[in-house]
Amino acid sequence: MLRSDYDGHPLWETLRGIDDSINTILEDHFPDDLPSIERIRVQQEYVRSFDAVASTRVAFFHSQMLDAVNSIWQQVASSLSQRIASGTGATNYVMQAADQSETGLLQMGAWPRAYGRGGEVTQMQTLFEELLEAQRVSIEALKLEHADLRAEVAAVADTFETKRSEAATALDAATSAAAQLESQIDTQSSTVAAAVEDSQAAVRDLTRVNSKAYDEWVKAREIAFTQDFEGLRQAITEKLTASGNEYEELLAAKEKYTKLVSAIAADEVAAEFRREARWGRIAGIALYALGFLLLAGAAIPLIFLIVDNAQDGAGGINWTPIVIRIAVGVLAGSAATVAIRLGGRLINSANGAKRMELELRAIGPFLANVQQADKVDDARIELVNKAFGKTYSDSNSTARDKKEETIPVTTASQLIDLAERISKLNSPSN
Repeated sequence: MLRSDYDGHPLWETLRGIDDSINTILEDHFPDDLPSIERIRVQQEYVRSFDAVASTRVAFFHSQMLDAVNSIWQQVASSLSQRIASGTGATNYVMQAADQSETGLLQMGAWPRAYGRGGEVTQMQTLFEELLEAQRVSIEALKLEHADLRAEVAAVADTFETKRSEAATALDAATSAAAQLESQIDTQSSTVAAAVEDSQAAVRDLTRVNSKAYDEWVKAREIAFTQDFEGLRQAITEKLTASGNEYEELLAAKEKYTKLVSAIAADEVAAEFRREARWGRIAGIALYALGFLLLAGAAIPLIFLIVDNAQDGAGGINWTPIVIRIAVGVLAGSAATVAIRLGGRLINSANGAKRMELELRAIGPFLANVQQADKVDDARIELVNKAFGKTYSDSNSTARDKKEETIPVTTASQLIDLAERISKLNSPSN
């Protein structure tokens, strides 16, 4: 067996646990446990004395030797645990533990012994005897301490008995005084009960009288308050009615004012549309007249072209004046076309402005009899979008008008090209 195996064996942990249990039992200071505890400690020290032998002869130990002794000391630990759990009166568990510890000697008979010299043996015996003597001294000291404690307990018990007697005497006196007080209370109770009954009867009579007088006073106050408040209530009602009528009149006046303002605004806008329609018609008629004059002017060169032969000195046709007269006529015709078309557009715009004027002047009387406010608002919004959302000129313009506006310019360009070609043909170089 190795030294490490010897030191790590569970036997030594069991012995340390027994030390803790013995210390716990000694804290109870119960003298009957001390002899058995000393027997257990002697056996513990004997087991631990083999540490010196193991330091030089550990090879002669076997784990089964320590296991057998450990099982016995575990029984000792179990008995001590039962003593701690049972309390100071269970001395038999300590005695049982001491007997169990001594049975370990039977198992330790096979353990190796140290073969020391004579002086060493004597020294060990002396050490063992000194240990026993120290244990006896400790036991005697504990007995003396226990006797002192018993004396102190006896003194406390005597003091307690004295105080108990004094308290009993005082309690008897208090009981007698309480009995006398109870008798007096019983005597006074009947008197108080009679007085309370008389007081309650008087209170009932007084309450009945006062209740009747209070009811009469309340009725009189109600009548007086009703009479005083009736005139005020009528005045308030009249003022409230007058205020309601004035409020209705104000609402009606507000509605009339709103309609009047709307009519005035519509009339001003309609007047602007009327002026625009008038000037548009005047300008359109003027452009029509200008167009007809230009058409008449375009016909004059053509008439001269028919009357005049336009021949040169050699008897041939002189194309230059012919082309010039035709170009002048075409240009005058194109200008007339533009003037007439522009006049037509101005007249159409004037018609649209006139129609808008009529709508603005008619919408007020038309919506005057409509009761649904949402429908009135929708009609006004639709009219505003129609009048100001898009201009009437954009709404009346068409793709055909835009196409026709480019025709005169294209025709004039073609005539100019034709005149240039003719001039080149009649040049002296050719």
